[in-house]
Amino acid sequence: MRRTIIILLLVVLAAPFLSARDKPLFGKGVAYLLIGDKDLARQHWDLFFEDYPDPALRGPFMDLIEARDLWDVTKQFKRYLDLHHRSTAALVGIALATTDMKQSTSIDNLNRAVRMDRSYSSAYLCLGMEYFKQRNYPMAKSYFNRAVMSLNVPEYKILLAKLYFRLNQPEEALKLLKPEADRYPDNFYFNYLTAEAYLLLNQLDEMDKYIHTALEVAPANKDVQLLEARYYMSRDDAKQAQNIFKKLKFEDYNREYYKTYGQVLLKLKDEKCKTYLNQVYLEDAWDRDINRLMGVYYNWKDPKNANVQNWINRSILCGNSIEQLKQLFPGKYQFPEYPYLSFFDMTTIRWLSDEMLVVGATRNSGEPGKLFFIRLEDLKVMNVVVYKGDLQDIFISKDGQKMIFSTTAMENQSVYVYVVELFDSTPRLSLVSSRPLPLPALDVGFNYTGTLAYITDSRLSKVAFESPFSITSEAASEFGKKMPVYPSYPYPIYKFNFAAKGLTAIDINDIKLVGKVPIESVKKYYMIYEAQHSKNSVQKYIDKGKKLDITSSELVKIFFSHDSSSFIIYLSDLKNAFQALIYELFSNRLFLIDETMFIGTGNYAELALLDFDPHHKEIVVLTKDDESRLIKFNYRTFLALELADKVLEFYYDRDQGMFYILSERSKKSLFTETNLEIVSTKPFVRETVGERRDLNQVLFTKDYDQVYFTTFHGELLMMDGEHKFHYVGPSAEGSLHAISPSGKNQAVFIHGRLFILDALYNPPLTRKKKSGK
Repeated sequence: MRRTIIILLLVVLAAPFLSARDKPLFGKGVAYLLIGDKDLARQHWDLFFEDYPDPALRGPFMDLIEARDLWDVTKQFKRYLDLHHRSTAALVGIALATTDMKQSTSIDNLNRAVRMDRSYSSAYLCLGMEYFKQRNYPMAKSYFNRAVMSLNVPEYKILLAKLYFRLNQPEEALKLLKPEADRYPDNFYFNYLTAEAYLLLNQLDEMDKYIHTALEVAPANKDVQLLEARYYMSRDDAKQAQNIFKKLKFEDYNREYYKTYGQVLLKLKDEKCKTYLNQVYLEDAWDRDINRLMGVYYNWKDPKNANVQNWINRSILCGNSIEQLKQLFPGKYQFPEYPYLSFFDMTTIRWLSDEMLVVGATRNSGEPGKLFFIRLEDLKVMNVVVYKGDLQDIFISKDGQKMIFSTTAMENQSVYVYVVELFDSTPRLSLVSSRPLPLPALDVGFNYTGTLAYITDSRLSKVAFESPFSITSEAASEFGKKMPVYPSYPYPIYKFNFAAKGLTAIDINDIKLVGKVPIESVKKYYMIYEAQHSKNSVQKYIDKGKKLDITSSELVKIFFSHDSSSFIIYLSDLKNAFQALIYELFSNRLFLIDETMFIGTGNYAELALLDFDPHHKEIVVLTKDDESRLIKFNYRTFLALELADKVLEFYYDRDQGMFYILSERSKKSLFTETNLEIVSTKPFVRETVGERRDLNQVLFTKDYDQVYFTTFHGELLMMDGEHKFHYVGPSAEGSLHAISPSGKNQAVFIHGRLFILDALYNPPLTRKKKSGK
């Protein structure tokens, strides 16, 4: 009886100590750390540990604030847990230390803390932040609310308010924070965020009190100074806003700073506004405000500039109101209404045909990912396929009727593999096997008729074609033991039969059988395997590569021809930039070349192999030095032809024998003006096209008289046979997008909306005049 009383007494005495870990001071420290205010986090944790001294726990929390060696901080918390198995505070500490690590266990540890104490508010707050970062806003809101309800810590509401701002619900943030700002006029965050909510609601008179209170509390805070500048700009007082910006600088890029300052300078008709607007555009080409402001800028500088219409089109795609744009751009402009489908997020777009596409997407925040099959004709979702895990990649058969896709089961260890078959556009989903496949990611190939699919590890392309031509044995990874990928195929290969619905493993020891697998990377592997057994020179390069380390200054790589019929294996080191052996499979011949043959002796420059055409005995290389020379070299005639220098981008139309080269014309502060040179090799002719200096990328060619470009100013252009440029529409660069098989359309995902835009130029229809009698 006496022993029982002692145990009960110990439990009663320990209870306040354990619950002290969730006292308001501790929770405030957690909140301020999540907000990013280290000083206030330290201040509140110092006060907490004065009341509840525990040096073994205090140490790692203070190291956590300084972000010192987070692995060591994690170990400190784990050692504490070994002695105090039910310490919910230590579990929160581990979660905070590992939150940004690749293999984060934060959510697991926080859930463990909640299981120990269902009212543990700090764990709920951290769980809310974890889901906030994952963009699972319903879960984040739920946990933030549970934290607010579990403990009276007003600072918790700051994080919930930030979620409301993300959800574009400033009125909800205002309801939450205004009472706290009135109650705590000395709290910077309550007043600052209340002022921001009023600004977003365009209630400037109500904002005035809170912005000035926040400035009194923290006059040196740059965020509140920026908010003050936005306040004056909203009051149409650009001069006062400019006075603030003259003294305001951020060490790191701040989008709102550049955007607002650009807007202020634009309002004052100051040419320097373009620099600030360009900076935001380069960081986010589809920023809703910046596209509108860029249009206003060009309309001010030159209303007849055709690019103004492009900025209007882009602004509409970004989500700007057409009515607002009509007020900003009076005149003969068009304001197209683009049909779209709404999604919360999208990770993948694939065209099954010119009439149908499939997207990996979520309709609402917090929902699991799904595949949506969409008909192009009316942008209608025809079918939806549900899977488990996170979508990795989709592989589609040549006829577009069969798909294989993978989702994560265990990160970097195994994947679920699904098969989708289309019957009259209706998808039928099945797993290729009941268990996940032991691969981190897939490479897939189909046979010619699409009745069989072959699956292997996507890492093959990396380990098989670049030194040290090896993988690390997982069983011996701690010893760093390397296993060569030649001559033994290193990964499993599976075959799926669509008719029998069966998955079987290929015998990878039967190299002849491996050689018949229709996966591009496997076919290339087999070509190397065969070559090294028939050609001693190839074997020597492979052996040399096996001896190298990943960090070695020497490198052996393999580059394949465009039709995968031949390859170049080459050695690069500090003395010899390019010692290469060319193997032609169709002729079974070898050619030995080095860089001196086309850049001369006594010159050293690292080289990038860009193209290899064994049938014409030609390679194209780019020197990786200041000159950036593009060189075409014939290894049969030893003729080296320098196509251009200062090369930034190029496109090679092999059928036409035409190079379209964008080279540096002059460097601006944020981008480089380009020259367009067209070099024909059949016969050799060089032309320079000087109409546009803002060309950014050569996309593709349909014919000689249809070459497509993007520009630094967000346009998609078509150049005709007379070298005249025609506007197609906005460029999709900077967004998730995919061009249809015919090249006619492009699917583009921008700010939660899926659009189908033109990808090819359609000349405007012209009416013929009726001839009079």
